[in-house]
Order: sequence, then structure tokens, then C-alpha cells
Amino acid sequence: MTENSEMRPTTGSAAPVAFQQHDIDESIRAHSGMAAYDYADQFTIVTKAAASATPEEWARIALDEVAGTQGQVVWRVVLGLRLARRSAAGQVAGWPIVERGTTWITLGARSWLLSGRLVLEISDGTVSVGTFLRYESRLGGRVWAAVSPGHRRFAPELLNEATRILSARS
Repeated sequence: MTENSEMRPTTGSAAPVAFQQHDIDESIRAHSGMAAYDYADQFTIVTKAAASATPEEWARIALDEVAGTQGQVVWRVVLGLRLARRSAAGQVAGWPIVERGTTWITLGARSWLLSGRLVLEISDGTVSVGTFLRYESRLGGRVWAAVSPGHRRFAPELLNEATRILSARS
């Protein structure tokens, strides 16, 4: 975590809650592979379940199981992303795997509106997801402006629900 990041610890026996960071971690930024982008955010959850799965397993739970059909509609229809079949090798929820390491995975997709990268990283009891977008047209920026409030509401829920699923499986 960067010095300026907010870590909101959970209190009592309440389930961990994901939050949006004000500063994007340098490692997440580096793993995006995007030198220039128009939009970026990062959401993080502090959870004991962090090390219970690989980054790819976390991504599969969050994007395949939690985002599911709703995510597919937004990604494919609204944003026009060219995603692979959900059952295709080398992808997660249709998002091609661009690169991976032992503690992170980067997924990437493009459309005529925008290019995007999702980075999921596990580090010291946390799981973080970064979203990076470059607008390929002016319309891309307008479409994302309409979609982004929902993204910022739903992204923490992806991490919250994935944590719940992984904790239940352990």
C-alpha cells in the first residue's frame, strides 16, 4: 500500500468491506502495462482470505461468479469490449489474460470506444483490483462517464462477495 492510501480496518465481527483507495499502488499501476490512460481506480479489501486463492482464482470468482451475466452485458454490450468465449482458454470471464505473476494477474480487452486493463493483486492480507482505461474515441469518454458511477458502486461488491465465497469454501 502507498503511504497515502486509506486502510479502513473492519471492526468487531463484521465482514471485511472493500474500499476505494485514493492513491493507486505503484505495483498495480506497473502491472497494468498502460503507460497512458484516461481513467484509473483501485479498490482494496483487507481479508484473512487473501492468501486462500491465487490471483486468477480470485479473478474468476469476482468476474465469472459475482459479476456474471450483468458484467457480461456491461462489458460486451455497453462498452463493446471484444471478449473471448467464457469457456476459452487463457481468459477470465472472456477477458484475455495479458500477463500474470505469483501475486497478480492482468486482464485486457479493447473496443472502438476504449481499451481496458484489470489488475488483481494479492499482498500482505489484502486483495486489490485496479481498472485502467484509455478512451479510443470521444464517445468512449462519454460512455464511461455514464457507466463509471455504477462501476464504482459495484467494484467493492465484487471483492466483498468474492471474499465471502472464498471464506465459505475454506
